Amino acid sequence: MNVRRVAIIGGGISGLALAWELERLKRERKVEMEVLLFERSARLGGTIETERRDGFILEKGPDAFLSEKPWAIELCRELGLEGELIGTRDENRRSFVVKGKRLVPLPEGFYLAAPGKVREFLGTPLLSLPGKLRALLEVFVPRRKGAGDESVGDFVRRRFGREMLERIGQPMLGGIYTGDPDVLSVSATLPRFREWEQAYGSVIRGVIGSMGINKGGGGIAQSAERMANMRVSGARYGLFVSLKEGMESLVQRLARELPSRSVRVRAEIAGLDYDAYQGKWRLVAANGEARAVDAVCLAVSAKSGSVLLKKLSGELSDELASVPYESTATLNLAYKREDVFHSLDGFGFVVPKIEGRSVIACSFSSQKFEGRAPSGSVLLRAFVGGAFGKEVFQKEDKDLAQAVKRDLTELLGIEAEPVFSVLRRWSDSMVQYRVGHADWLSRVEAILGKWKGLFLLGSAYRGVGIPDCVRDAGLQAEKIMEGFTDD
Repeated sequence: MNVRRVAIIGGGISGLALAWELERLKRERKVEMEVLLFERSARLGGTIETERRDGFILEKGPDAFLSEKPWAIELCRELGLEGELIGTRDENRRSFVVKGKRLVPLPEGFYLAAPGKVREFLGTPLLSLPGKLRALLEVFVPRRKGAGDESVGDFVRRRFGREMLERIGQPMLGGIYTGDPDVLSVSATLPRFREWEQAYGSVIRGVIGSMGINKGGGGIAQSAERMANMRVSGARYGLFVSLKEGMESLVQRLARELPSRSVRVRAEIAGLDYDAYQGKWRLVAANGEARAVDAVCLAVSAKSGSVLLKKLSGELSDELASVPYESTATLNLAYKREDVFHSLDGFGFVVPKIEGRSVIACSFSSQKFEGRAPSGSVLLRAFVGGAFGKEVFQKEDKDLAQAVKRDLTELLGIEAEPVFSVLRRWSDSMVQYRVGHADWLSRVEAILGKWKGLFLLGSAYRGVGIPDCVRDAGLQAEKIMEGFTDD
């Protein structure tokens, strides 16, 4: 029987999830297939990286995933990790926005840039009274005509006003995408807002009507949470889910469950070519070793994919090279509890660009999830960089850490030095979905259709979160299998 061979280039969560799904489909459909995953670095997981130190669990990349998108939870269950899943701590389910030297709670019922509860919103000091009234007038702003895309900045200013964008919308979106709202696509990053505008004539009406705030209570986050738990049966986790021993537990379990011969680290692929006569893909490793496969999936960044495809298809390579990325860094800081003046009664805070600070966001890791710090200690995780923090990101390690600590001194009342701190830089790690992202993706897929057995996967295409990457891995696995069936 003819053995099909599939090569996956990239050992982040996307590549690992694809390998897992292909192995599952191979068993289920009794297909003779060999799956090979190549990762150029010495470790798997991409930006998912956990360090355990002196009783602390430090997340250097993502610290959680959304439960309202069920695909990551489903993967954990398939891997036998359901008992390791943990939700956020109930008593601290709120976030803050910096204004001056204060941490101001985000109004209850608020969703990114849309108020869901009028009374609570009117009471917030985050916006001036004119700014709040302008935002509430959103219900009278007419729908935008035409189906074309627009930037997040234009959308929020048009519907809610400039102050809402600057004081809440920009920092909230910055905490997710680390991008410039005047560059980001509203259709790709806030599709619900566009849908609510068209369906309800108002985002505020959409928040209330779609999520059922006035029926279930608790605001938009809790409503999304209820919806998530209806879709994902079993334990209730809250809106954010992590793993007891850290996010890298997922990576380690995937690596353990995959056939050992199928995963190769320190295995850089330097060249890629297609033999049309044999219908095979030829991979050339950095060490000169060549291998022929029937299908290849590039589960790497668009930039890395562009380099690999340069000789094969200049057209596709140029499209991938056009994708912008931002660089970020995380600084985990461990403190004694008595050295932190603030009550830390929330998940963390975001910082508007107009505040002019070095930190763009900070998670109170030990308050957000159980078991992140020993008793009597606190773990904080600060973020720098992104579209508006390039200068800070480029600082030397020592200077960057000092800039972060200056902000934490003013905002949290921390005068003492941390017990320890760990800095992790992620260069060109945060993909930016620009205005017109959907059209760009259509062009990429049209070009891709010319090449049998070539697939693209990762955060650059159909969603930036871990659940999105897991979902897309499943879709690409099905496409790969369909390609074999059509032969």
